[in-house]
Amino acid sequence: MSIKAFPYFQPIVETATGRIAGYEALARMIDETGTVVSAGALFTDKTIALKERIELDRDVRLQALTQLTQLPKNTFLSINISPEWLQCLDSLENLPTFEMIKQLAADGTKVVIEITDLDGDIDVIQQLVERYREQGFRVAIDDFGTGFSQLDRIALLKPDIIKLDMTLLKNGTEDGRGSSMIQMLGEMASKLGSKVLCEGVETEEEYYLALSCNAVYVQGFLFSEAVAEMLPPEKTQYTVKNLLSHYRERALEATARSHWRAEKVKAELLALREVLRTASDEEDLQDFVAADHLIRFYICDRLGDQISPNYENSDRGWIRDDNHKGYNWSWRPYFFELLGSSDTKNRLVFSDPYQDIHTGMGAQTAVLVIDHSRILLADLRDDQQGGGIFNGFTAMPASWIPDIE
Repeated sequence: MSIKAFPYFQPIVETATGRIAGYEALARMIDETGTVVSAGALFTDKTIALKERIELDRDVRLQALTQLTQLPKNTFLSINISPEWLQCLDSLENLPTFEMIKQLAADGTKVVIEITDLDGDIDVIQQLVERYREQGFRVAIDDFGTGFSQLDRIALLKPDIIKLDMTLLKNGTEDGRGSSMIQMLGEMASKLGSKVLCEGVETEEEYYLALSCNAVYVQGFLFSEAVAEMLPPEKTQYTVKNLLSHYRERALEATARSHWRAEKVKAELLALREVLRTASDEEDLQDFVAADHLIRFYICDRLGDQISPNYENSDRGWIRDDNHKGYNWSWRPYFFELLGSSDTKNRLVFSDPYQDIHTGMGAQTAVLVIDHSRILLADLRDDQQGGGIFNGFTAMPASWIPDIE
């Protein structure tokens, strides 16, 4: 084989301790200038015969696995395997990686197999995953989030680790929708019983977003690029300590701002509630001037049926919209969370952040009791672009309910 490639090792950092928990083996080669560069493109290069690409992949894998004896205590080695190679196997009984482990007399429990493509035959992939687990390997799914067609496959395979796609992570720091998406994927992975690994972390903002995704592990240039030798596990602890210190400072500042905003919104909604308690007709409502962040409000009965129009806030005053009158909103979590409280008249409940379908703006809904038969629902603009009205850093859960004095 004329092409030569070899493994470099990129640290996988544990968020809770800051130590290096594992190392991903990444293929490298030397280019014509003598520089070490990624060899990843070789494995998908159709100008290279498939057999030669498979041999190249197995050669790099074997080189990586020979380093298992040098693996620091309580760490793992992660290696990439594409199901594409399965078409060249006679059966799944004698997988090349198993033979390598036997040849090296190595410990397979220290190995994580990263499956890089779920587009193949899911029955075959499931058999492959089961075979790896029988031998003590853990399984990771790479680039999760690149397509929702993967969801049923993820649920079926039950991977030990799910790696969130690095493109989503980068978009998430620049766009509220992207941030909400990656947080949702992180929560979904956790609910499936998988540990979340955010890869491609290059900046502090991306690291903070990874934390909000319940990431157990992070990986990327912020901590280290792939290097020839495995770094000592404690190498990243100082970096993580500083990042967490900065995170706490920012979170405390954001919390203080959140409470200030919460008090401001609470006062505004209490004032609106008093108007609605005494208003005899819509003329009384027109005298109430709301803050710009109040998008609309409407009234439901205790069964959740909307008994009023939507009142849209505009520079021309309140605009009446009867299209949603008669809709039932009792199925929404914040509605029964309010009514399930032991003291409903003194509770103000907020929904999770969402994207308002009418305005395209980030929003949250606030809910409070008007009187014994009516409930006020107010849609509020989320000025934090997906982070929640009451938090400028990461979203507070819907169960965070300020008391109303």
